[in-house]
Amino acid sequence: MRKDRLIQERIHDPYYEEKKYPDGVVCPGCGAVYEDGRWMWPTEAEKIISPEAEEYLCPACRRIRDKYPAGVVTLSGGYLKAHKEEILNLVNNVIEEEQERSPLKRLINMEEADEKLVLNFTDDHLARRVGEAVGRAHKGDLEVKYLDEAKFVDVSWHRD
Repeated sequence: MRKDRLIQERIHDPYYEEKKYPDGVVCPGCGAVYEDGRWMWPTEAEKIISPEAEEYLCPACRRIRDKYPAGVVTLSGGYLKAHKEEILNLVNNVIEEEQERSPLKRLINMEEADEKLVLNFTDDHLARRVGEAVGRAHKGDLEVKYLDEAKFVDVSWHRD
């Protein structure tokens, strides 16, 4: 094994945390609790937070604050305009289902322009899942592109 060169990491994610927080850390942005090495929504008992609890922003709240998405979904076409409410209901259902499992999977924002709707997400898997759900339910052309050098996915769906 050669030791005279630097091995580059394959995927760079500035929001990946190598350090482990102590159990009971609370995110002041969303109220998520760090337990057993991961962020999770608090149980009813944990909602009564001790004043001594340490606070750190979770990766999702940091991405929201920095407006730095891990996934972008672009929905476009004439079909979108005619079925927008139905498509948004599907998108919201997928987001709610994922958020129940993990506080790190959230929608950052939604931007609308012309015949396009752009959704920015804190998690690349959530973005892919939203795009695939729209593609399955409403057909159309779905394209999913992962960047090699960063933890990021660009999902495009179009139907005229």
